[in-house]
Amino acid sequence: MEILRESRLNIKRDIILDAATTAFRDEGYECTSMDRIAELAGASKRTVYNHFGSKEALFQAVVERLFEHVAALGQVDWDPERPMEHQLADFARVKTLVAEDDATLCLMRVVLGVFIRQPELVREAIERAADDENKLVQWLEHAKAAGKLEIDDTEFAAELFWSTASGALFWPQLLEGRMDPEQSDRLIGEVVQMFLARYCSASG
Repeated sequence: MEILRESRLNIKRDIILDAATTAFRDEGYECTSMDRIAELAGASKRTVYNHFGSKEALFQAVVERLFEHVAALGQVDWDPERPMEHQLADFARVKTLVAEDDATLCLMRVVLGVFIRQPELVREAIERAADDENKLVQWLEHAKAAGKLEIDDTEFAAELFWSTASGALFWPQLLEGRMDPEQSDRLIGEVVQMFLARYCSASG
């Protein structure tokens, strides 16, 4: 009975999160009320508050789930049998995959606007998202151990890679709209080749 009750609570929580995501995405953070979220969720305002104590807490939960989704796209495991440029391209392509979904892109724009005005609302989620990108650090460690890359500081190298990929692929699409696939593929290739030109070992 307790498991069933917990399952129902989780389902209701997800419904509220879905409703909040839609409201924040379509109406913006400031214009969205808890009443509106309750209406979209088909729940009472009291139920919404029971799950999330405030609009701020609900927005933080929406942002956290968004970044968890983005992090899941970037789970690339080191494969010694695959060319490194293909594996690194998979990492870089995450920045394009985020922009290919209009709903995700719109929500990202809302998050950016809130971050500019109220950074404390999303700073923790952004910091956790940065930690999730450590998958690339692990990948670089494997490539280094295999003698494929010469890197003194894998965390710095990962940060450099993500900064380059974001600047070429994510931010232009966030601010200007979806990029032509051919242009995106070309940029991914350039980002990867520049990175490998800097860190690829002579014997690799």
